[in-house]
Amino acid sequence: MNRFLVSGLSLFFLACSPAPEEVPEPPAAEATVPSISILDYAGLEAAVEAREGSGYLLNFWALWCAPCVEELPHLVHVAQRYRERGGEVIGVSYDLMIPGDDATSIMPKMTSFMQRRTIDLPVWIYDEDDYEQINARFDLPGEVPVTLAIDKDGKIVDRQEGAADEARFEDMMRKALGI
Repeated sequence: MNRFLVSGLSLFFLACSPAPEEVPEPPAAEATVPSISILDYAGLEAAVEAREGSGYLLNFWALWCAPCVEELPHLVHVAQRYRERGGEVIGVSYDLMIPGDDATSIMPKMTSFMQRRTIDLPVWIYDEDDYEQINARFDLPGEVPVTLAIDKDGKIVDRQEGAADEARFEDMMRKALGI
């Protein structure tokens, strides 16, 4: 067979194959109303302290951040797999950083997004003028996404700066749970 024809057919099949980085949506579940809270720095500290005694992932993200949105299904899958062992994934949204958005406009946007995508994770929307305070508290680089694995003692035991895949989040969850 003509090698140009073989090469052309190979390129055609590669071009028609699904991209390896495509992420499937999480499995459909009953429509749930996600847990969404707007927290200032003191509220965030109290919410983190209330989690002591259990391991979890804390994911800093935003609706306007494409890599953040792309990794959410991976985080949902990991949360579903480790929920019975006490593992949890919590999102900390930076969506109130956008000028013009406020609590009354962001809540319906976030709720709609979470329901449409079947993202069954609690979300804390950070509402504080001083983002340097939260960045300093968690040693964040300022860019999202960032995911922290926090153990039962409240210590950060792993971190991922930038987007990650499901295997990476599963590894982080295991560290957070000490398994």
